Amino acid sequence: MDTSGDPAVTRMKPPTPSSPTLWFVLLAVTLVQAVSTFSSLTLAATAPAVAADIGVAAEFIGFQIALVYLGASLISATSGFLLRRWGPGRVSQISLILCGLGAAMMAVPSVAAIAFGSLFMGLGYGMTNPSGAELLMRITPQHRRNIVYSIKQTGIPLGGILAAAIAPVMTETISWHAAPLIGAFSCFVIAIALQPWRDGWDHARDPDARLDSTAFSAMTLIWRLPTLRWMGVAGFNYAFIQLALSAFTVTILVVEAQFSLIAAGAVLAAVQATGLIGRLVWGWIADRWGIGDQLLIVMGVLNTAGGVAMIWIGPGWSVWAIYGFFLIFAASAYGWTGIFMTSTVNHAPPAYAGTAVGGIGVPVYAGVIFGTAAVSLLADAMGSVSNAFAIVALLAAIGALALAKARRVATGSPTAL
Repeated sequence: MDTSGDPAVTRMKPPTPSSPTLWFVLLAVTLVQAVSTFSSLTLAATAPAVAADIGVAAEFIGFQIALVYLGASLISATSGFLLRRWGPGRVSQISLILCGLGAAMMAVPSVAAIAFGSLFMGLGYGMTNPSGAELLMRITPQHRRNIVYSIKQTGIPLGGILAAAIAPVMTETISWHAAPLIGAFSCFVIAIALQPWRDGWDHARDPDARLDSTAFSAMTLIWRLPTLRWMGVAGFNYAFIQLALSAFTVTILVVEAQFSLIAAGAVLAAVQATGLIGRLVWGWIADRWGIGDQLLIVMGVLNTAGGVAMIWIGPGWSVWAIYGFFLIFAASAYGWTGIFMTSTVNHAPPAYAGTAVGGIGVPVYAGVIFGTAAVSLLADAMGSVSNAFAIVALLAAIGALALAKARRVATGSPTAL
């Protein structure tokens, strides 16, 4: 693929800013990730109460999460065009506005409103990674990418922690509607707060860019590079695992381990906190020893073991055993994204960081779509949600094998198109 004259090349070659600039941009994109994640997970953190109010089974939350990531997958495929047309700063603002609108709709006690709100939420959520990846790629030295991208990705468990800590309490003291409304307000406020930096971040945008066949170049990029194709397979499976754990922890603990809603929410908050810490630790190790690709494979092995162990969870487990298991599982199930994003950027042509992250997001988000829906459907057929985690174990093993294949292919495959 000829990159001469491509605006993406120009976007990726500004002078390297100072370290304070890096940390400010990192703080901003992490905050965007956190509030969008919080907004998307408020219903998952209160699934039994929401389900009872609108008259559906608790497993309904799996389909709600699937709709969020359907929207994310659809918008992620056009990330190259979006970044070229508006720039990563404006794309971040648009993502927050869409997330805020989606969260407000999700507060309406109607299956239809929640469904449409979830789709809107996904359209916004799918823009957060490509825009953040492109901003950070410009200013992050290669030897620090794993830790920088891992810090950025801590916004996901941070948002999950906030959802797990705030949503159940709001449900018990006010109503379940309160938490998504808090998410909507937060998204709108941060979108406005980013405006002073928009021009500086989007200086190389192309206002004349049009939505044509090149708008889907993100998917073309992933397909044409064998290493990224195999990484897409792994991303599908790893995302399946992460969101299954995030979406169904509360339901499993309330329905099968007989926890109260608030006690289950506390476990989910601990899961998210462990995911946050795990991302930082994994990212630091990856940069320190240069073993990011190998660590991704190790996480797949740990996820396989976690999926198998989840099958046996029940009321006979002690509180300490519950916490110990979920925290160990969370460290691997959540810890992969920063290193995975770094690996994606490293294996892509340098001028196409945001485009590659957007393209790889399509199979990643698809993993969430099929994952949460599959667990919801299999729960009934297999007798419980925890039994459905057998499919999680299987996909974890397949994901680890796909990453091993990607690593072998990468040794003899250049990133040039």
